[in-house]
Amino acid sequence: MAGHSAAKNKKWRKDRQSELRSQEHQTARREIELLIRQKREIPKEAFVIAREHSFPKEKVYQIWEKLKNSVAENHFTQALFQAPFGILIYLEGGKNIPADLVKKLQLKSLPLVSLSNYFQPLYSLKINLKGNDNNLEEYLLTYLPNEIWEKTNYDEKKRELISPDKEEMTRIKKIIEEKKLELVIEEEEKHFWKSLIPCRLIAKEEIDYYHELEKQLASSNFYTNIEKMGL
Repeated sequence: MAGHSAAKNKKWRKDRQSELRSQEHQTARREIELLIRQKREIPKEAFVIAREHSFPKEKVYQIWEKLKNSVAENHFTQALFQAPFGILIYLEGGKNIPADLVKKLQLKSLPLVSLSNYFQPLYSLKINLKGNDNNLEEYLLTYLPNEIWEKTNYDEKKRELISPDKEEMTRIKKIIEEKKLELVIEEEEKHFWKSLIPCRLIAKEEIDYYHELEKQLASSNFYTNIEKMGL
C-alpha cells in the first residue's frame, strides 16, 4: 500500500509540474506574441521572456513566421485609442484610422505596449449536442477532461467554449473526434478581444457619440470596452 501511495504521489507531482509548465508557456506565448506584433520583428526581449519561462527558442521563431504570414495576407495593422467618455478602441487588421477622422472623433493614441492592460485576447468555439439537446453543459462537464476546464469557460447563453489559448480549442476538437462524442461544432474557433475595463454609457450625448463612432468605423475591424446593454 505504501508503495502504491508513493507512486500515486509521484504521478500527482509530475502532472502538477506539467500543468504549471503549460500555464507558464501560455503566459510566455502571449507576451512574446504581443511584443512581436508591436515591434514587427523579433525583439531581444522576446528571447529574454522565453528564457525566463523555459519557452523553446524555436517556438519564438514559429510565432514570428505565423504573424509575418498574417501581415502579408491581411496587411495587418494595430492601433489603440482613448476616446471621450472613457471609451477605449482597439483596431486590428485593415487600414489605420485617417488622421482627419482621429481629430474629428477626438481620439488619443495609446501605446500598444499597454494593450494587455485594456483587452484580453480570447478564442471561442460554438458547440452543440447532436439533436440540439438542452443538457449541453452537463454533457461537456461529463465527457471533457478536467484539465480542459482549468483553461476554458463555458458560455451557456451563446453555447460557446472560451479560452485565452487557441491550442485549447484545437485540443477540444481533437477530443471530440477521437472519443466520437455526440457533439456538433456549429462554428469554428473565433478570435476576439475582451475588454478588461468595461464602460457603460448612460447620457444621451455619450450614446450619440458612440453611435457616430460605430458609423465612422464601420469598415474597420475594431473592439471597444462598451457594454452594449441599452444601446
